[in-house]
Amino acid sequence: MLTSTPRLFVLALLLSLAAPSYAQSAGPVAVVRLPFDLVGGLIVLRNLPLNDQRGDFVLDTGCQYGLLLDQTAFSTHVQPAPTRGLSATGVVAQQQVPVRHFQLGSAHYANLTAIATSLAPIRRAVGPRLLGLVGYGLLRDYEVVLDYAHRQLTCYPLNRPGPRPFTRRDSVAFTLEKGWPVVVGTIGQVPVRLLLDKGAMANNLDAVFSQRLPAPLRPRVLGSEVVIGAAGQHAAQRALLPILTVGRTDWHDLPVVLAALARPSSGRALPYQGVLGFSFLSQDVLVSFHYGRRQFYALQPQ
Repeated sequence: MLTSTPRLFVLALLLSLAAPSYAQSAGPVAVVRLPFDLVGGLIVLRNLPLNDQRGDFVLDTGCQYGLLLDQTAFSTHVQPAPTRGLSATGVVAQQQVPVRHFQLGSAHYANLTAIATSLAPIRRAVGPRLLGLVGYGLLRDYEVVLDYAHRQLTCYPLNRPGPRPFTRRDSVAFTLEKGWPVVVGTIGQVPVRLLLDKGAMANNLDAVFSQRLPAPLRPRVLGSEVVIGAAGQHAAQRALLPILTVGRTDWHDLPVVLAALARPSSGRALPYQGVLGFSFLSQDVLVSFHYGRRQFYALQPQ
């Protein structure tokens, strides 16, 4: 049987009893520019200040919170939280941390509440300075541009339209499901809903959903795999999906990881059957998430 190094699926969390608080402001007024490192497909922003610490944050479009912190790094500041979360591998306990100050490039956030949970598996992949994830709660006010060639993140405030140093080419429309950007594609003639997740190193397809596909469309298994999340790790399988159509693009023999998607304890169905991670989102070297238009764009520099 073929073997490989484990793939990491960074948390995508469900709200349960209460919504997190975000910075109270009229919206961002300045363009944010930051360098980033790619760690196994994850976008890592280095040395950002939060309260009295500096450390690394993963940019995660699959995280619906503004900030999701590692509870170990803030062990003296955590408080009980009325929510539980859902990671790639199951339900996890959550706490919360008062944030006096957080700086994302030129953007300053104050007096907000961050969710905290154990990010130990992610820390092992990213490095010991990991403090947390930056998610939808802060990204929602921007067009988020990722320049893979130059390793630069640029966030353009939606409330300050103006000229951009690029033109928008191909696009894929997404809907926002509780903060998750979800696209609709097809496997043959079978509709499939997929999360666009910058916090995922690989593409994922729910194992139960894949078994219900017509036989010619089922993924071809290549070997074993491991999915890692805050609730631990689960066995999975590496496979090739014969065809996936997203937007105007047909993907043939798309690499996917087959694993049973964790379900919330309420029993509610997830709004997606799979995840499109780094290999899909980096197919063009310059792309953007436009949260105002709800479009994922391929960009052309001017």
